[in-house]
Amino acid sequence: MDMMKVFVFNLKKYRQKRGLSQKKLASMLETTTSYIGEIEICNKVPSMGMVEKIAKALGVEPFWLFVDDKERANWDMPSADNYLERLSVAERQELAKRIITGISNEVEQILQPETTNRTL
Repeated sequence: MDMMKVFVFNLKKYRQKRGLSQKKLASMLETTTSYIGEIEICNKVPSMGMVEKIAKALGVEPFWLFVDDKERANWDMPSADNYLERLSVAERQELAKRIITGISNEVEQILQPETTNRTL
């Protein structure tokens, strides 16, 4: 599953788990319901700042919005819940860089116009 689909799946999962409608989440984030809806159908890619705001509103660390449940199911759950706390500052910075790079790559793919092969 690509990173944006994992993000959207987790956004919906945590939003529903907290009993939040798109409208309520949008209100908490001081944005529009249509923007949240566009994110949830993969038409919009939120900025890292918005990802942090979404995570805070949902009561989760931003990291968890990018974790595929299939992979997480194989982790030792008590350890996984404390994963970030166990990382050194350098490891956290490296993780943040990897997440940002992954998101940047996904955004570039989304924004790249489709090219057609032309024969001259």
